[in-house]
Amino acid sequence: MKHILLLSTGGTISCRGSAFGLTPQTDGEQLLGAVPVPAGVRVDVCDLMRADSTDITAEQRLAMARAVWEQREKYDGFVLTHGTDTMAYTAAFLCRVLRQFDRPVILTGSQLPMEAEGSDAPRNLADALVCAASAYRGAAVCFAGALWRGTRVTKADTLAFDAFSGGNTGCPPDGIVENGVLRLTACPEAGVPAWVQPKPVRAAVLTVTPLLTAEQVAACRGMDALLLYGYGLGGVPAELEQAVRQVAESGTRVYLGTQCAKGEADLSVYAVGQRMRALGVRCLAGRTMEDAAACLQCGLL
Repeated sequence: MKHILLLSTGGTISCRGSAFGLTPQTDGEQLLGAVPVPAGVRVDVCDLMRADSTDITAEQRLAMARAVWEQREKYDGFVLTHGTDTMAYTAAFLCRVLRQFDRPVILTGSQLPMEAEGSDAPRNLADALVCAASAYRGAAVCFAGALWRGTRVTKADTLAFDAFSGGNTGCPPDGIVENGVLRLTACPEAGVPAWVQPKPVRAAVLTVTPLLTAEQVAACRGMDALLLYGYGLGGVPAELEQAVRQVAESGTRVYLGTQCAKGEADLSVYAVGQRMRALGVRCLAGRTMEDAAACLQCGLL
């Protein structure tokens, strides 16, 4: 008998209509009652919060991680119902805080509320329970039948049921759920589980566009980190080079990724990239923005 803990945090899956638009109102027991529980699985429910994922704070995200960590000996797996808009940020955060976690921590949600006609919520939650009862390890997003590793997932579509992808990592999902059966194709390596205490970080995220000015870049001086997302393989215009130098010389760690939806940054190919590398700028390669944020919080960048 597998023992699963369902942690409800809000999001579209729990929304109902109100005078102010859709708001999270449905609790975890009601969500669980709307789907079949896999054979040989027992599920407990804990309502952590009822939040639109846009409003989730650093403290609330940490509370999710702590709830999993503190209950790790009691349960074989975990499901977190969560809003889709920041689900990838939470998934990456859980991966980095719950380092080498030895059981599944599955985030899921939906594009339509559980009670809406034609909703994707019943399938997603049922699939997540299947994944939580599996041999998978660590945090992942289960959505539209795909299981995406938490460090390799991003929200790619605002409305489609197939809302998530591997982002610019180019990585396929770690598994596929079909007719209530999970077929795993990959899994994080086993290790000794450890809690990594996140720390506050003063960081800025800037996308290089024709509108970005040297003054805007220079304003990041003295911060802990600057995440820059350049053109193509990581191109930054020459007119911004002096500002980047000033930021780097102030002690701010500067990282450079690509704003492209697919593919990695590589600062070795073009002169514009090598200019940045000469300033001490570090390449994010194929790391997602969500994982870069989590790594900064956990001292891994």
